[in-house]
Amino acid sequence: MPKQLVLKAMKSPGWLVAVSFALWLAAHSFFAFLFVSFVVFSWIKRSIKSASKEEKVEEAKAAAHAAVVQTTADDNVAHIKRQYAKSAVVVALKTGTDD
Repeated sequence: MPKQLVLKAMKSPGWLVAVSFALWLAAHSFFAFLFVSFVVFSWIKRSIKSASKEEKVEEAKAAAHAAVVQTTADDNVAHIKRQYAKSAVVVALKTGTDD
């Protein structure tokens, strides 16, 4: 909120005067305080919702890009078949204690 207030105040000082007056009125009137609180709460809720939508869109784009990169990387790599040596059965180490 302060960042947007500063940006709008630089464009038009009328915004700064209007917000200052609204806060002054809210400090002196209970009903004005309720109204200003409701407006601020709604504004914060809306900004959080829009930020989460933007974040989801960015995550979806990143996931789609990663999937495309993964499929192209898989196509370019020759798969190596793992060959394991035929070895004896693994035996537990004998430490000398009776557990």
